[in-house]
Amino acid sequence: MEEDFYFSNKQFIKGLKMPKSIDGLLMKRGDVSLAKIDGEWKKYTESVPRGRKPISSHDDLVLIGSGKDIEIDREELSQKQIDFLISNENK
Repeated sequence: MEEDFYFSNKQFIKGLKMPKSIDGLLMKRGDVSLAKIDGEWKKYTESVPRGRKPISSHDDLVLIGSGKDIEIDREELSQKQIDFLISNENK
């Protein structure tokens, strides 16, 4: 199935700001979703079936690529990387 991959920095930073736990349930934060599109790894915040409208409505949401059978991966950021990205979000 073909998918469209989108990225929103606002959505990405919002995810990094999530609490580490909610009611004692440990939350996973600091993960970056990556898709290999045209031979290049790109981070994305949302993927939808090709031609469908994205669920999120952030004003900075952009299509980063599309494809069939695209490789995807996850990378975990360190707390230092998370803090840096959050502190520089408006710069």
